[in-house]
Amino acid sequence: MGLLLAEVGRAAEVEITDAEMTQAVLAQARQYPGQEREFFDFVQKNLRRCSSKLRAPVRGQGRLPILGQANVSEKEVSKDDLRAALEALDNDE
Repeated sequence: MGLLLAEVGRAAEVEITDAEMTQAVLAQARQYPGQEREFFDFVQKNLRRCSSKLRAPVRGQGRLPILGQANVSEKEVSKDDLRAALEALDNDE
């Protein structure tokens, strides 16, 4: 899913500000209590490798134009129809 969001964001030319990027780094750093400094150092040394992983959550926060264009509708189906559709998907693999 992350790769899909990254590609859609790239294709839609979604720009991420420096402030948003900083917030993303801070959010990730909080996942490593007591090791924040080491995390920041790692990100600085590996910025190219880390940037796409850090940008993906920002893009996923309602910034993608495609999400607003989705046409969602409800459709009632029976359990048997649903089961048949799932089996058809399994057979396609």
